[in-house]
Amino acid sequence: MNCTHNKKLKSLLAVAMLAGLSMSAAEAAAVYMEPDSQAGIYDPEVPSTVSFELWMDFTNEPTIGGGIDLDLQGPISMAEFTPSSYFTDTADPSFTGHGTENADNDYQIHFGNFAGLSGVNKLGDISVELKGECKANPTEPEVPCSISLAINTFYGGFFGTDFLSIDVDVSDEAAITASAVPAPAGVWLLLTGLAGLVTRRFARRS
Repeated sequence: MNCTHNKKLKSLLAVAMLAGLSMSAAEAAAVYMEPDSQAGIYDPEVPSTVSFELWMDFTNEPTIGGGIDLDLQGPISMAEFTPSSYFTDTADPSFTGHGTENADNDYQIHFGNFAGLSGVNKLGDISVELKGECKANPTEPEVPCSISLAINTFYGGFFGTDFLSIDVDVSDEAAITASAVPAPAGVWLLLTGLAGLVTRRFARRS
């Protein structure tokens, strides 16, 4: 009898644990970028940029703050971060900022308020400058371009209003594709003419 009771109790505990895990996963706070990818045109003569929106989602658990780090891969560089009104007005300016100082990789963005920050809110816009062509397929030998998010080690992870550490999903990555600006039609005509001239010269020699 006791054996049967213990088996039922273990089954109930297992179901409860699985339910708790799925609930915590569904309710996990997050800092992420939108959209998942952007396309641009690289022109060595004219600087060009692509932008992503940076968002936070602390709907189920308010935070007093933390910091994230941006890691840029490929021929791109940080152009600027334009804070939203939420970032500048709702977050506490004494614990809110951004820049290359104290960044683990290319750029850091930190924000907080001891009164607690909650809900889904836009933090700002991330703009990167294209320094070369970015290929679409990361498995190809050509260099792809991307922006990855991570917890910034200087400002640390995120904490709840009870001052305990909370789990925040920052494992987001945004992909960038950029092709070279097409050459003007006149250039192609010139190259075609030169190719024809070379062909005729070789034909005469032979």
